Amino acid sequence: MDLPASDAAGREDAALALFWTVLHAPDGGTSRCPRCGTSRTFHRISRRRAYACDHCGTHVYPASATPFAGSPVRLAAWLDAAVMVLDTPGKIRPNRVAGALGLDYRRAWRMTRRLEEIIQAGGKDVDLLRKLVGRWREQGHSRPDRAPDPGSPEDRIRIAACRIMAQRGIEATRISDIAREAGVSNASIHYYFRSKDEALLAAFRWAGDQLHETLRRLRDENVGAIEHVRRLLELSVPDDQGGVHEEYLLWLEAWGRVRRHPAFLDECARMSKRWADAVLDVFRAGVEDGTFTPVTLIEEVCERYVAISESLALRATLGYSHMTARTARHLLARFTAEQLGVPISRLDPDNRQWRFT
Repeated sequence: MDLPASDAAGREDAALALFWTVLHAPDGGTSRCPRCGTSRTFHRISRRRAYACDHCGTHVYPASATPFAGSPVRLAAWLDAAVMVLDTPGKIRPNRVAGALGLDYRRAWRMTRRLEEIIQAGGKDVDLLRKLVGRWREQGHSRPDRAPDPGSPEDRIRIAACRIMAQRGIEATRISDIAREAGVSNASIHYYFRSKDEALLAAFRWAGDQLHETLRRLRDENVGAIEHVRRLLELSVPDDQGGVHEEYLLWLEAWGRVRRHPAFLDECARMSKRWADAVLDVFRAGVEDGTFTPVTLIEEVCERYVAISESLALRATLGYSHMTARTARHLLARFTAEQLGVPISRLDPDNRQWRFT
């Protein structure tokens, strides 16, 4: 059974406190403030994954310098999944993680893949992961396994196609590669999809649904208009540390087929419309509660945001040397603040220390 909401919130508070003490404040309250330049006491900010300096109010996000930065998944779930991955010889099945933690198969697959990448890469990230997991166990927070929920073969094929095609591109992907990743036979792939293009379209739709679900959860959270926009900025320009980056890579594959395959054009237009609607909902809520004073009609501001964010995300995803994800997010935050009539520091707390180059 899933944990009661109060228990889940308590475990999430414990997870954030663990990140805070391990990475910033061994005593749990005192850390070096990046703005003051000296040791200060901090307090927890409610409804955010952040602590604030008692002296100047600067926010510090404990998970921001970790592989889990920007993930919508609870930190407690990441730690629980890490316990299972580290305790399992060889590769762990995502269905086991899904069943143990009460997650859907798609999310469990993405989490296990990310954790396996961290472990294989080695270095400071895996050292941090092992330290966090060790402390999480010591505090008695790790959860026991539950019955697995394997997910349907068609779902596993979509997820496998998403991963393989995002990594290699459709031309370099073989049906056998997808079958091996999904744990099914080649014949199963052909049963569901007549061609690689059909598999790509299914993977593209699946990836779009994941982004849409993430946006829906974002809008449902009671965190205020500014925090909603801050999280929107993270989703708008992905880096290669999160699952959303994979979805943008699939966008590139789909765009390359738009002119020859009308189905891809229809799907691109549908996904773009869903994205614009979600952005508009976030912006409009901020106007209605008085947080934003847009420079023009909020519908036009939304269209400007979508156009600018898609351009920046494209260049960052392609890997332009002058357009890293961090640079693109700073540019987008500055533009958005100007359009919504709020100080840039509210959307981009690091703005004072950052310079365009």
